[in-house]
Amino acid sequence: MDTKVISIQDGVNGYVDLVKHVLAYGEKAAPRGMQTREIEDAVVYIEDVYNTLPVGVGRNVVAGIGAVEACQLLGGVSRPETVVAVGPQFANYAEDDGKFHGSYGTRTDGQYQVMVDRLKKDPESRQAVVTIWNPERDMLEKKRDYPCTILHQFRVRKNRLNMSVYMRSNDVWLGAAYDFFQFTRVQIAIASILGIEPGTYGHHVGSLHVYESNFAAAENLAYTKVPTKPIPVFVGPSWSAIQARAVRCLDAAHDDAVFDSLSPEDRWYASAMRSAISKNATNAS
Repeated sequence: MDTKVISIQDGVNGYVDLVKHVLAYGEKAAPRGMQTREIEDAVVYIEDVYNTLPVGVGRNVVAGIGAVEACQLLGGVSRPETVVAVGPQFANYAEDDGKFHGSYGTRTDGQYQVMVDRLKKDPESRQAVVTIWNPERDMLEKKRDYPCTILHQFRVRKNRLNMSVYMRSNDVWLGAAYDFFQFTRVQIAIASILGIEPGTYGHHVGSLHVYESNFAAAENLAYTKVPTKPIPVFVGPSWSAIQARAVRCLDAAHDDAVFDSLSPEDRWYASAMRSAISKNATNAS
């Protein structure tokens, strides 16, 4: 059995299997003195990319976090104030100016359009790559938020859009639940522009791990199969159209008039953010 290759049907019930797998087969490692169980050079394959947010399995996923991360990535922007309002814990990773050094949206802005153009010209191209890690920025010391993701690659094979994600590090408990969701939203969006269906999602990780502080919670994830509930996706005729919709969802998290103007599909994202913001504001009062 190759414990480094994990295939799951979806990111909901399959997420439970993935976490259990890391707990069972991960080896001890302690970066920065913090104990983990880790699988090196792991690859996670997900077949059903429409269902990748693990709700209902005991993970206590905050849908608003998945929504804000997906919309920033699709929109090519960074909205630190919205991120912190949705998840106050993220304030710990902001720089002194309030911005996030490793923000994915600002790093990928403009790259997806070029990649779409390449795939339109040559559908079987191997050059459809979007890079997130930037040596000029990420070799700098003492930043609070270095990107975990190195790059995204897209390939059209058998008339489906496959996506490969390459990560230096991925916390299966804290990060993977949201990473699967935000990255597959991009895959689905680009497939729609190309007029094809999304294919397999491959998640390649140098260090796939879970921290000791999360062992107990991870072990208590539910094995009971829950029905997957499809979440609306961003589809459209062009990357610019999808980008504009994602930015409007971010605006709608704080603006009632913009919220009222959204389509029912896009309203899911804004509603998820607004719900988390409201809950956090109530808890803080």
